[in-house]
Amino acid sequence: MNKFKLNKDTSYLVAVSGGPDSMFMLNSLIEQELTNFVVCHVNYNFRKDSNNDFKIVKKFCEKYNLKLEFLNVDQDYSELKENFESWARKTRYDFFVKIGNKYGIKNILVAHNRNDFVETYLLQKERKNYAKYYGLNKVSKYKEMNIIRPMLNILKSEILHYLQQQEIEFAIDSTNTDIKYKRNEIRASLKEEDFASIENEIKIKNQELNKLNLEVDWYVNNNMSAEELVITKNFKDENLEFIQRCVYKWLEIIKKDHLVQNRSNKTVFEIAKNIKTSHKVFWSMNIENYCLVKDYENIFIIKADLTYPKSFEIKTKEDLYKIEEFINWLDIFNAIKKNKEKYPYVVTNDYTKYKFETYTLGKKTNRYFIDKKIRYKNRMLKAVVYSKRTKKILNNIK
Repeated sequence: MNKFKLNKDTSYLVAVSGGPDSMFMLNSLIEQELTNFVVCHVNYNFRKDSNNDFKIVKKFCEKYNLKLEFLNVDQDYSELKENFESWARKTRYDFFVKIGNKYGIKNILVAHNRNDFVETYLLQKERKNYAKYYGLNKVSKYKEMNIIRPMLNILKSEILHYLQQQEIEFAIDSTNTDIKYKRNEIRASLKEEDFASIENEIKIKNQELNKLNLEVDWYVNNNMSAEELVITKNFKDENLEFIQRCVYKWLEIIKKDHLVQNRSNKTVFEIAKNIKTSHKVFWSMNIENYCLVKDYENIFIIKADLTYPKSFEIKTKEDLYKIEEFINWLDIFNAIKKNKEKYPYVVTNDYTKYKFETYTLGKKTNRYFIDKKIRYKNRMLKAVVYSKRTKKILNNIK
């Protein structure tokens, strides 16, 4: 059977569920006499017999004196509102990142095999998923971790035969035969003798994808301003897949791709759809604790709490400390001083409200915003100060 070899000078985390694939991988490390690794196990307590998985892993680690780090998940699954598989993936990979930081290790070995490679492609094809790569890539990233899949050339049947031959104990996940999960339905209908033709199809699809990704890279690299992506007219005319890939590439560059990695593919699709079809100069979308904003011809992403509206009344000099809530507090302070401190003032970034109540350079502020095309980024992040009596804004809005 096919085997894999790893660099003995590199440190690894090893993801071990207790199932046949991960126990095969763990045993292979022992056979290769690798020593610089840490075993990681996650017990979701999702199945009644999940503790048995942990016992198998623990027993193996004790036999060979291996370092074992484990996460015992305490979760009421009746209250879980998201897809279990996506939630579980994020849970375990965040755990890997934590353990990687503890030991200073950046590489995690995952026991996906050749069957998983084919099944993943067929699942992508069935769901018409956004895919960075069709099938499974030998190396990918999660946050700062390198995910390494050394077993993609090994068949499941070979793994099972070897484990039985060597009398290596492993656990069986009963949920793997539940065909309510689409992957299990695909798995049940697959035959290993059909893999060669499917893998040839995957190869062609990835060649096409590589060509598309070159075009994506060119657009994104030539249309970024600081950490913002510029939306050109030609870009809006591209197909949705191209726009989705550009959005994902941009998020990768600014290191925010983790916000959409574990969410429904609808997230990136909705962003792309809004870019392509919306005629609004401004729209926003909350993604976890961030806010993605379309602002005239740019899109950017910021912490959601920075967009929350805040307003303070400055009645006396003693109230001036309140302006420190805003990033442009010095500008506000100087505007009040220039106005000879004719209290009271209002300081606010609640532009949806103050734009209708105030005046800027003799115009209603709303009209001024429209005429000058004042960016929404500045409206949200920077505050204005105006006289409570005259409603006149005193600082510059740019």
